[in-house]
Amino acid sequence: MDRSTTPAAPTPAGAPACRVLVCDDDSRIIDSLVEALADESLVVEGANRAVDAIQKIMRRTYDAVILDLKLPGLGGLDAIGVIKRIDQGLPIIVMTGYASYETEQAARAAGIFYYLVKPFALRELTDAVKAAVRARVAGKTRG
Repeated sequence: MDRSTTPAAPTPAGAPACRVLVCDDDSRIIDSLVEALADESLVVEGANRAVDAIQKIMRRTYDAVILDLKLPGLGGLDAIGVIKRIDQGLPIIVMTGYASYETEQAARAAGIFYYLVKPFALRELTDAVKAAVRARVAGKTRG
């Protein structure tokens, strides 16, 4: 299932809207993150599967991706590699409820921007997204 929305708050006059993609197999998580990030004046779209997220990334430019690691079909770790081949500079924020040292190290080695463990504070997510968008706009991402 494919989900998307637009921001609740307008962006400053003349400023291009920053676009964020959220990928999680739980529609409730997508909906809550879409709502929270729209409050930050971001255009937020959602996808329930990694393949849907990848198709969106192939069609449109995003400033950041929030990606769950445990997804049906193509998993999050594999999706990171595909996304990085499409857009090397796209900051990816990983979120997982199944955290382990090995998983975090594999995600970092694949080039993620930030690693979040569920449940996480909404402020931590919004801060990570803002930092990712700033890095994207500046043309720099960290791994």
